[in-house]
Amino acid sequence: MKRWVAAACCAFSLFAAGSFADEVKSLVRVGNLTGLQVSALVQEGYDVAKKGDGFAEIVVEKSKISYFTDKGHTVKILVDDLDLYIKKVKSAQTKSDKYFTYESATVQMKKWAEEFKHICRVESIGKSCEGLDIWALKLSDNPEKNEAEPAALIMGMHHSREWPSVEVPMATMKKLIEGYASDPELKKLVDSREIWFVPIVNPDGFKFSQEKSKYWRKNRRNNGNGTYGVDPNRNYGYEWGNVGASSSPSSDTYHGPNAFSEPEVCAIRDLARREKFQASISGHTYSELILYPFSYGYDVPNPDQKVFEKMAGDMSKFNGYKPITSADLYPAMGDSDDFLYGELKVLAFTFELCSTFIPSPGEIKNFNSINVPAYLYLIEKAGTYGLLTPSGEDEIVNALDFDSGIKAIKDISQLFAGEANASVRNEVLARIKTISLKVAELVDQQLKAGSTDYLEILRNTPEAAQALDFVSKKVLFNSEHGQAYRGDIIEAVKNR
Repeated sequence: MKRWVAAACCAFSLFAAGSFADEVKSLVRVGNLTGLQVSALVQEGYDVAKKGDGFAEIVVEKSKISYFTDKGHTVKILVDDLDLYIKKVKSAQTKSDKYFTYESATVQMKKWAEEFKHICRVESIGKSCEGLDIWALKLSDNPEKNEAEPAALIMGMHHSREWPSVEVPMATMKKLIEGYASDPELKKLVDSREIWFVPIVNPDGFKFSQEKSKYWRKNRRNNGNGTYGVDPNRNYGYEWGNVGASSSPSSDTYHGPNAFSEPEVCAIRDLARREKFQASISGHTYSELILYPFSYGYDVPNPDQKVFEKMAGDMSKFNGYKPITSADLYPAMGDSDDFLYGELKVLAFTFELCSTFIPSPGEIKNFNSINVPAYLYLIEKAGTYGLLTPSGEDEIVNALDFDSGIKAIKDISQLFAGEANASVRNEVLARIKTISLKVAELVDQQLKAGSTDYLEILRNTPEAAQALDFVSKKVLFNSEHGQAYRGDIIEAVKNR
């Protein structure tokens, strides 16, 4: 990473230092760029929304566009006046097609919590810089209890002008809550998980973006020098620093005076440390990407790379997004995924939703329809692949029900079949053994009650051979020591 920083510094002179003044901003595609030049843009504090082969799409003051053309770079203006664009988006809203506001999202979450008290509750996890509540909705079959169940965290709105990042969490909540009584699969998901939604991490910035018609990115921290705002997604404390972030308070990617300086970021930190999540999604816009750790530098070893690749690849089948390591977009220090995975071993992903920051209101249903299933997948796999992380693992495994245990054995066994790394293989085998022992215990309980339903499932699940072996040994041992089973059950176990 140090070599990358040094190389990028050599390229900084290619670009004018941004003043980041409060003036009209445009979204432009700058072409004829090398990879090093794109990295230099990020390092200088430019707001790079998307990059590709030889180009980057950036938010830039309109007055500075000519600098790039003067240097021989092609420039295509995608949105000439971003504030005007927001006004047009707002004016295009209808009763059925409109973006949530801070107020309307708050009202909706409180309404759900009141109407569906048996499965959800609302909690303020902290206050913003300007004193607004950061609301979280917990969804579970016992929302007032802290149960030993796999837990997932769904976040939105770190960056103010990324309105779709609020919509997908809200749509996912709606799907689960309204489908709970009629859809057995959704009911099972809610009953077997603890799901936390924080759809608006940065309420001050969200309100400012919507009400002041500013294409604002940061929170609304008064920096005390005539500038406002810290980038919340550069303020997390794991490998916090200057790569892909700025130390200038006027920059759109200002990382703050120190790690965890922002109350919004501290609220997520404290919730994550308290709840010990197994998996998470943080929504952003745009680029149609699924990102996973690490972000702070190129080629940083990730012990769970295989799990991240599998989950990201599966989620991309729902929305068509491209899965990549975060640093492959560009290295950036202090983001939420690096903290959640680096410190807490949460299987943390970022979704770069949509193909622009704020699509027209008529597109809300479309981007929700392809992303809600991916979010539901993440919530489900928090209880399978998520069991490979150290976050509350023993307690959660010991509380598994039979269906969850079987799914975990199948997913983990299939993913790591033929694993060549001896250390990884041994860790995975140990985890499968622990889950198999729990499953065998549940099967034995059912056999004592006279039912063989679970046994038949085990016999038809090749990956569960170890659990089946544990059941056989348990039944034969117990039957020899005075515990009664039906004769046909003993024979069934012997002839497995």
